[in-house]
Amino acid sequence: MARLTIIEPRSSGCLLIDRARELGHDPVVLTADRGERTVPRERLAAASEVEIVDTNDDAAVLDVLETLHRATPLGAVLPGFEHYVPVAARAAANLGLPGIDPDAAMKLHYKHLMRQAVTDAAVDQPAAVLVTEPNEVEAAVTKVGLPCVVKPVNQSGSLFVRRADTLDEAMAAIDRIRNPAATYLDRRTLPVALVEEYVRGPEFSVEGYVHDGETHVLCITEKVLGAEPWFVEAGHVLPADLPTGLAAEMAAYVRRVVAALGLGLGPFHAEVRLADRGPLLMELAARLPGDHIPVLLSLAQDIDMHAITVRAYLGEPIGAPAHGVRRQTAGIRYFLRPEIRRFTTMTVGRRVADDPRIKEISLLHSPGAEVPDPGSSSGRLGYVVATGATYQETTALLDAVDAAVVFS
Repeated sequence: MARLTIIEPRSSGCLLIDRARELGHDPVVLTADRGERTVPRERLAAASEVEIVDTNDDAAVLDVLETLHRATPLGAVLPGFEHYVPVAARAAANLGLPGIDPDAAMKLHYKHLMRQAVTDAAVDQPAAVLVTEPNEVEAAVTKVGLPCVVKPVNQSGSLFVRRADTLDEAMAAIDRIRNPAATYLDRRTLPVALVEEYVRGPEFSVEGYVHDGETHVLCITEKVLGAEPWFVEAGHVLPADLPTGLAAEMAAYVRRVVAALGLGLGPFHAEVRLADRGPLLMELAARLPGDHIPVLLSLAQDIDMHAITVRAYLGEPIGAPAHGVRRQTAGIRYFLRPEIRRFTTMTVGRRVADDPRIKEISLLHSPGAEVPDPGSSSGRLGYVVATGATYQETTALLDAVDAAVVFS
């Protein structure tokens, strides 16, 4: 049994608490426990200890972890969400525990450093220019061409990411990023942006992990994106319906990216577009995939990414069963209704609700509450999780549910 800490678990990271407990370990959670940094109480119930600390204050987090380690040695420090990868890496290094190299963690979190590291490794990717001042926007747009993509360097969930078809649209997107009110998890968006080449082609995510110096690709997931100019993820289906050779090419490409970024331990979620010239990196995160993808992976291939993550950080054997065997396909579809800013009811047809292939239908916002701006994942109203024997069956079912669900 090991005592391990999880810093600010969110999204898929919340289930790390339960899985650590189920594997016989003592999970200690560090959380601010306020605002957007509030862990669901049913998840916290599985923790052996909860430490309330401002998790956006790295010095405070490091002090708490050092105190915990002195009292009873810790076996691992896990980031519970993407924004806490760097501080978890620093803490592990300070305490002499397995972890991501702190320099690599910075490249994995800050998208401009990620782009530079991939360029330095001579791995193909979209052209990108870092813009630190408004007067640099025109030159950046000229270099990458129009349309282009404007994104912040330190956010997630498609927040403030948009396609710009004109210079004026690119300027407006960067102004939004530079706005001091642009925050998430009480963390200010850095007032700099990447202006990137717009890549046409389908988008996929590659789920995997690094253990004992080897990069393992578990699955390739097909993404469904909402209407541009935003890049809100409307759904995922796995395993993706790809020819074997193309899947192998994408997996090999992601392994090169992982090596370029120096990721030496733990899970990763790489987002890739398939362009005419081959796979191209959108970004890679050193964390569990969000949007219930670990649940889909468990349903489709009996792979437990939460257990893999805990074992990887503790330096424990993971074993061949982690790679699973395809049993079926699984998918999730989010309900995007950009015209709706408030609703009172969600109606689901009985035939849909009673279908045994549907595993879950849930709301993401309480009836009567104002729905956030549709330009990020926060604007999604709810979702459905479903399974099918084939890719075609699963996607058809998700389409049918999405069409059958009515908000009023």
